[in-house]
Amino acid sequence: MDQTEALPDDTLASILGRLPPCDLAASRCVRKTWRAVVDARRLLLPHLLPHSLHGIFINYIDYESPRCFSRPSTQKPAIDCNLDFLPGYAEDFDSIVDHCNGLLLYESDMNLCSYVVNPATRQWERLRYKTDARHHLAYLAFDPAVSPHYEVLLIPCVPDKVDPAQDSMEWPPSSWVFDVFSSSTRKWLKRSFIRQGEAAGTVTDVRVDPLQPKSMCWGGPRRRYSAYWRGSLYVHCRGAFVVRSSMSDGKYQVIKMPIDIVERKQDQYLGKSEKGVYLAAIIYDEHILQVKTLVESSRHIDWVLKYHVDLEPCATADCRIDTGELEGFEKTWTLDGGRREGGWGEADEEKGEGENGGMLIPKNLEWDSDDDNVLNGKADYGCFYGRNVYFLGFHPYKEVVFLGLSFTGMAYHLESSKVQYLGDMRPKDYYHGHANGIYDSFPYTPCMIGELRNHASRSRRRGWSI
Repeated sequence: MDQTEALPDDTLASILGRLPPCDLAASRCVRKTWRAVVDARRLLLPHLLPHSLHGIFINYIDYESPRCFSRPSTQKPAIDCNLDFLPGYAEDFDSIVDHCNGLLLYESDMNLCSYVVNPATRQWERLRYKTDARHHLAYLAFDPAVSPHYEVLLIPCVPDKVDPAQDSMEWPPSSWVFDVFSSSTRKWLKRSFIRQGEAAGTVTDVRVDPLQPKSMCWGGPRRRYSAYWRGSLYVHCRGAFVVRSSMSDGKYQVIKMPIDIVERKQDQYLGKSEKGVYLAAIIYDEHILQVKTLVESSRHIDWVLKYHVDLEPCATADCRIDTGELEGFEKTWTLDGGRREGGWGEADEEKGEGENGGMLIPKNLEWDSDDDNVLNGKADYGCFYGRNVYFLGFHPYKEVVFLGLSFTGMAYHLESSKVQYLGDMRPKDYYHGHANGIYDSFPYTPCMIGELRNHASRSRRRGWSI
């Protein structure tokens, strides 16, 4: 007789809960009673949910495919960020358009569809649009702590200037209709969101804002970002406002951007950190980075300044970084996700050679965000000169922002003002030309669950099988 059968469920759950994730997953296959305890107590859920930053997915100007900029890791399960298991991948310069809690939304203009992808499990699902995607922007809503199902929302853009009768209409409308795909029903449905409060203005007012974000000479995002926080999707819309759509009750609210940011016409980045919805803006001529947080209550919603960072001490005309002076320089990030024959593929990984210089990767590969490659703030590194600095994203679990200088990745600690060199973000097969640069960037947090229909072949998959 198995002695564990005599144990109370609480005691058995306490014992199994002490196992490492892979062993805990394997224990489900040992006995039916063990599986029942693991599943009923949701013991695996904390290990499967996003809890760490793996890297940053990047879209490049005129480049065949997105890449993932990350620190090579020995952590199990290994994350393979190459998306070449998707049909037609890298054939038509398609790109990632959104990320939410471990799922990516990869859009294919040639096939008039999008793919919801989980790089950690190498699962995916193709969604064919039933409406004209040229007049909509697609966003993901996914919270694996609540449900394994996701939703994709097609949010209508501002009407084109073809019908003068529309110019005086309020925008967004009081009843805003989105096309919504739910993985629970596998269907596209039209869903009305009812506005609470005032509109942002008229259609004419909203059109005053540039169609795309005000890009830097280096590139900049081609679309507005979103953040999913506590059951609501926050989308930065054209017209200097954010829409908060509640997925549970079908209501939405217009949140206007801070007046100082609007008047200065600063580049803005909406994102999410551990403490809520954040907004970053860079004042180029003053070398200032501002970070504001959205404070919400039942009666009041406002953007509150959280950090005002003076980047002037390390702003010089010399943009070079003397990596020879960096302690632990071998602990840099590399690029993953390129073509197998030329990029960071499985064969290269086993040899320990990455894309950045072919250096030997040390065994301890986890990124220590406190000690790795810290730059001396008094040195003449030229970290943030002129308009070359751009925003890559917020760290989802720490008060850290990721910045780029040309193709150099940097991490800035907001509370300590510490600056870290991350590595070179330029793919080695990226030609040198005036159109080179980075468009969009999405901090990626791996998640091991999600309801996706298709998966890569077993020979190509790496990770857990649960």
